[in-house]
Amino acid sequence: MQEEEKKNGTGEMPEDFSPNTAEPDNQAEQEEIFSHSERDPKGEKPKKSRKRMVASIVISLFSVVCVVAGALALRANSLLSGYHYVPDESSQSDNAASGDDQNGETSVVAEGDAYMKDGLYHDDQVMNILLLGVDDYQENDVGRSDSMLLISIDKRHQKIKVTSFMRDMYLSIPGYANNRINVAYSLGGAPLLVKTIEKNFGVDIDKYVIIDFEAFPSIIEALGGIEVNLSAGEADEINRKSGEDPSLYVTAGTHKLTSKQARYYARIRMQDYTDPETGKVYYSDYGRTKRQRHVIDLVMENLKGSDVNTLLNIANQVVPYIISNISPDEMLQIVYEAPAYLGYDMLELQMPDNQYHTGTSVIISGMKASVLIPDLEKNSQLLNHFIYEDSFEETASLPDDYTGEDPLLQK
Repeated sequence: MQEEEKKNGTGEMPEDFSPNTAEPDNQAEQEEIFSHSERDPKGEKPKKSRKRMVASIVISLFSVVCVVAGALALRANSLLSGYHYVPDESSQSDNAASGDDQNGETSVVAEGDAYMKDGLYHDDQVMNILLLGVDDYQENDVGRSDSMLLISIDKRHQKIKVTSFMRDMYLSIPGYANNRINVAYSLGGAPLLVKTIEKNFGVDIDKYVIIDFEAFPSIIEALGGIEVNLSAGEADEINRKSGEDPSLYVTAGTHKLTSKQARYYARIRMQDYTDPETGKVYYSDYGRTKRQRHVIDLVMENLKGSDVNTLLNIANQVVPYIISNISPDEMLQIVYEAPAYLGYDMLELQMPDNQYHTGTSVIISGMKASVLIPDLEKNSQLLNHFIYEDSFEETASLPDDYTGEDPLLQK
């Protein structure tokens, strides 16, 4: 079992730590990371799933607000008044009349252009929003980001692109030693996490949205529960750890889960998860991610059949759990445009890519921890290709040695 680092601990590896110098304790440790991902019943090497699905629970929470508010635009203003707006500490100009090239030189650009901004890829027609799901933290403790998704609203190509960042990625955190990416949130909140992703991947992040998982049960309760097929191991964990009344305990098989049960089901990590469509088996953090995606599919299907009053009730309960540096005016604009976005194709990407990372062990706060060491050059090229496509010469193509399917060709 992977050992977790201490709360608020900083990595003990040096700032100039290079992935090429990281030495795994042994070959088994290196293979352990792979074993957490996926295997099919025949034990074949995992392949990328082509299924088009939303990347995490937080997508549903955010989608509920946008769908409802977009459909009821006249009531959107009052609906959104309940979220917590956190202005940026320093006002950063988004002046579209100037940009910075890779050498830091300022050039004149027209509104709507794609250009380098402070050394980062930026496109006025693409809005990058870092969407964070936060769970399990104590009072006066900022906690850690349980889910990290970069939502790219690409008006230029009329697509919504969702990039999920694995929590165990080992990266350079500005101002601190190297550590897992999710530690950046506990050290400096969303602003530091934004800077960490920008520094390592070269993509400009416009805004962030934080959603507390405490909002999740409200959705399930309003929908009257969700029906899930459970393994014996999953049922046992839910019974022991969900906090649900013993009279509602479940067994292996198909059950309608309550909000408490569904919430815990989506968090199960130490039980294998078998994809009901492909038969592939997923482990550890990958298994938890797949459960979250399965729950989202079920929630969204139920939402489609819900009446307006039910949707409004859900949205009103979710909004107070949202914290963002998106101003009320900007948020309202996004909501008004939501109906158009719902017609966009939705694509997904995972960082790091399976081809471009190495599993190893490092010492964090005196404890051995399994981490993912990404090839930042290759992953950055893949990520920016996914987000910006042909808007830049450098992002128009995939890495030369990439063997996977172009993420822009997802069905």
